[in-house]
Amino acid sequence: MLYCAAAFFCVVANAENNFQQWVADIENRLDKTASLYEQRQIDDARTEVQMAYFEVFENLEGPIRINFSAQKSYQMEATFGEIRKMIGEEKPLAEVKAKIDGLKAELQEVLPSLADGHQLNASGQHDVYEHPEIALHWQKSFKQIDDLLAQSISAYEKGDFAGAKKLVQQAQYDGYKNSEMEMSIRQNRSAAISSGINQQFYDLIKLSEQPDQLNNLGYQTTVLLQDIEEQLPNLPTTRESQAVSEQSAVENSTDNATEQDWASVSAEVNQRIQQAIAIFEKGDNKKAMLAVQDAYFDVFENSGMENKVGSRDSNFKTQLEGYFTRLVSLMKAGAETEKLQQQASGLSQDLAKAVEMLQGGKQSDWAMFLYSLLIILREGLEALLIVAAIVAYLVKNNHQDKLPVIRQSVYVALVASVITAAIFQLVFSNSGASRELLEGFTMMIAVVMLFMMSYWLLSKVEAQNWKRYLEGKLSAALTTGSLIGLWLTSFLAVYREGAETVLFYYALAGDASSAVSYFYLFAGFIVGALILAVCYFVMRYTVVKLPLKPFFMFTGSFMYLMAFVFAGKSVLELIEGKLFEPTIVSNVPEISWLGIYPYAETLIPQAILLVAAVFALFYMKYQSKKSA
Repeated sequence: MLYCAAAFFCVVANAENNFQQWVADIENRLDKTASLYEQRQIDDARTEVQMAYFEVFENLEGPIRINFSAQKSYQMEATFGEIRKMIGEEKPLAEVKAKIDGLKAELQEVLPSLADGHQLNASGQHDVYEHPEIALHWQKSFKQIDDLLAQSISAYEKGDFAGAKKLVQQAQYDGYKNSEMEMSIRQNRSAAISSGINQQFYDLIKLSEQPDQLNNLGYQTTVLLQDIEEQLPNLPTTRESQAVSEQSAVENSTDNATEQDWASVSAEVNQRIQQAIAIFEKGDNKKAMLAVQDAYFDVFENSGMENKVGSRDSNFKTQLEGYFTRLVSLMKAGAETEKLQQQASGLSQDLAKAVEMLQGGKQSDWAMFLYSLLIILREGLEALLIVAAIVAYLVKNNHQDKLPVIRQSVYVALVASVITAAIFQLVFSNSGASRELLEGFTMMIAVVMLFMMSYWLLSKVEAQNWKRYLEGKLSAALTTGSLIGLWLTSFLAVYREGAETVLFYYALAGDASSAVSYFYLFAGFIVGALILAVCYFVMRYTVVKLPLKPFFMFTGSFMYLMAFVFAGKSVLELIEGKLFEPTIVSNVPEISWLGIYPYAETLIPQAILLVAAVFALFYMKYQSKKSA
């Protein structure tokens, strides 16, 4: 034990001596750098300061990160790069010496803590966390920004540029935007300061995508944090639920102050839309379109407002989403500002209705029951119709042995829906575009499968065609390909609706205030599921009794109609997922229940389906005559 203790103290002493030696070595090299620069030996001076970093300071980076913060380490690291850059640009000697003296002073400042082994937190760099005039909510938001930016630089240092970019974006959205720090700075400081901080985030995002920019990244990160820190003293919070002090945080935790302020969300959306229109008026159409899409994803969707509205009225949710899409398409087309303002005004009015719908947050028990019932009926009926048609087809043609395959597809789709919804809720909370893209691509696959099934069914309408088919493959069994097609069609029908249903229930559950509320929510789900079951059995046992021709006409036409609707909605989901901007088509009405929207991108696949249907009709007639 004595030996171990002696060894430990020797290590501590050696570490302390090492820190002192390293700092002294860096200071000597910096002094030599200044001397070489004074003698106009530019290249040698740049090399000297560069080697001071690579050969010596790198030994201090880890201890500084541990004892102070990652940002402190990167800030000092960036200073070496600044000195090297100043020498390369041949700045005045006095400026270079001042920068060197500043770095030497910082080294002396951290040395005692390194030598004594003090474990400090990030307050070693920032006084935000102990500042009596900074609200606790802003302290937590700043720490979130600070930590995420530190992680971003660590990722960049490892060569993970994509990860670094994502972390900067998360710092901007989680720490600056979603905390409503941006809103408060804009309202209580100035719009210029707020947009300036946003621009610094955008600059960091661009910088994180480029190699060999570690010094600049560290420096700009430090400047950004300092600029944010300057705005926080006495900055008012935007909502009562945002704690000003530890005492108010305790008080807030005992009531319902954590509810979202939907009026504030609505105001933020309207303000961002007006900012986007202002950008459009300056001629930057692309940036304006992105600003509209950001307002949708970062505020309307990310605040939970979209799902909350959707859990009560999905048609109204779709109506609200349509304003964002139309604004983007009008901006792409270079429309007049007056048309943009008309859409902005309509959005503002409907958002006010949404706020009125959601205000108060908690629903009465019977309202909870009704909303829960409507969600499962609304989302489940469409999938049920497709699955029931497939089952009826199998039963009608004596293939009950294949029903377990369809049941399996439904079970798999339900499990996949829950997993997908959980992933988007937990992982992609700031990437709503990912959910839109998944829904869009899923529907596109469903379009192909539904069209193929509708063509196959309609081609058997004529009795002689069906008789000929029965004498072939079907009399023995369904082919593997047909069975796979049926499985996929059933799976996609359920999966497409399932994930959104789970998300709607998640939003509705947020309004449950007691065990009784949860009971009514669950009861609504059970009653809705029972109603769907009744509908399923009615379809299954009535459609089967139809004669062959009406049966095939009904199921084939229904699947074609679903393919037509999905063709429009799938592209709309891709547009909302920022995959591309829509091109508006004048004088085309919006009929959402048919999937018809006034955009060239949604109309083209539907037109292709119509042409394909006409071609298929003539081809079936031709085949029928040929057989006759």
